[in-house]
Amino acid sequence: MFINLIETTLRKLNQIVSLIALLSFILFSACQNDSKVSNQKFKIVSEIANVKSNPFYISTANYPKDRKKLAVGIFDSGTGGLTVLNTIYRLDHYNNNSKEVGNDGLLDFSAEKFIYLADESNMPYGRYDAEGKADFLRELIIKDVRFLLGDNYFNSPIDDKPQTDKQEVKAIVIACNTATAYGLETVQDAVAEWGLDVPILGIVDAGSKAVLQELENPSNKIIGVLATEGTCSSNGYPKSIIKNHKEIFGDEEIAVVQQAGIGLAGAIDGDLNYIDQNTRAPRDANSYQGPDIGHAKYPLDPLLWESYNFDEKGLLISSTEKGKLIKAQLNSVDNYIRYMVTHMLENVKAQYNNKVLSRVILGCTHYPYFEDQIREHFLYLKNLNDENNRLIDANIQFIDPSEALAIELYEYLKMNDLWGESKNEESQFYISVPNPLLDENVINSKGEFPYDYKYGRNLNSNLQYVKIVPFSDEWIKGSIRDRMKLDIPYTYKMIYRQ
Repeated sequence: MFINLIETTLRKLNQIVSLIALLSFILFSACQNDSKVSNQKFKIVSEIANVKSNPFYISTANYPKDRKKLAVGIFDSGTGGLTVLNTIYRLDHYNNNSKEVGNDGLLDFSAEKFIYLADESNMPYGRYDAEGKADFLRELIIKDVRFLLGDNYFNSPIDDKPQTDKQEVKAIVIACNTATAYGLETVQDAVAEWGLDVPILGIVDAGSKAVLQELENPSNKIIGVLATEGTCSSNGYPKSIIKNHKEIFGDEEIAVVQQAGIGLAGAIDGDLNYIDQNTRAPRDANSYQGPDIGHAKYPLDPLLWESYNFDEKGLLISSTEKGKLIKAQLNSVDNYIRYMVTHMLENVKAQYNNKVLSRVILGCTHYPYFEDQIREHFLYLKNLNDENNRLIDANIQFIDPSEALAIELYEYLKMNDLWGESKNEESQFYISVPNPLLDENVINSKGEFPYDYKYGRNLNSNLQYVKIVPFSDEWIKGSIRDRMKLDIPYTYKMIYRQ
């Protein structure tokens, strides 16, 4: 009887072991399948390195092993990232001989050349998540990185065959806050899968560290984040600020308030969905995507009219015979700024009415161009009433994350002995334009992707929606060139070889 009991027990144990083994196999298979699904989400990652017929293919096996003489790659959704490049160009934080901290009157990156990409056709990146296209945005970011790693470009969008004399890069800087927030880990994983020893540096963490430097009494302060809609939706800055704050200050609390610059980056780059200087009347919903009276997502609040302090010349207005506003659309960069800053203060009032807004991160590469206008409206609001005066620091500071990113790049080149032997004048600048040779493309009469088409495209099509061509006056609006010449003269000189 005792032996029978033992045999019965052993049979049951064997059944349990078999069941555990089966469950383990099922779980392992599920994990493997999940991994395959994850890896296959962006088919372009595999195809870039393995499918020669794919227009985005590059020979990763033949990538240059000696990286020292290569350029540094940098990209943004538009021309805004040129402010980051300008900061890198002009950095004097180190002694050029010792490579130690201490300025010496000489530019730290004077021996480096850069390759810059402005993905102008697909901007603003900040709208993709709101349109349910965050993964399509990540695919665009993969393509940006692929361009910088590759050797080809087009002289003109109507060319069938690309030029193949572009140099590869030794490091990549993502100047775009939205691209960093949504795509940094994706492209880092892709580059690792391709077996390339090329680092990718993002701007968000650099800005988060910079805003906390020498911050006194943080428990009484508010850190503001002005960024694109996509960057705000990602919560990239709040997460990074809180993480870095905890490392410095322990468990002491820090208040972070975000405000999206609805349409501001697009308006700065002249995107006709947000600004059209050739119109004097309100536009329909297919032509205008910015804030408006009664807008479901981005309403202009008549109760805040004094706070907005809009420049009437930059408004497109229609009203009833009695003067009641029916439409009031923003049609100037200044008015987009005033809308954004006003609503940041409203967010502060709603979330932290007992603290002071002390520092504000300019979390979009386009915004440093307009730091003076942003500061001016904060000070206007501060002086408007006692409550505003109490909530806004008299010495409010604005943080451009690009200097911290420049320092991070310097330290990488230093640690890996990758200093170049070239000069800034050898830098190259490229921009994306809609591909007129792609039958599937929808391009309007002004040579741009219509809004619905731009944000309606899907993953894994392998279509070459854009051609990447050198900067020229044909693709860069005159107002943008004028702004570059005024605000980033050193970079402007590099672009136009003046």
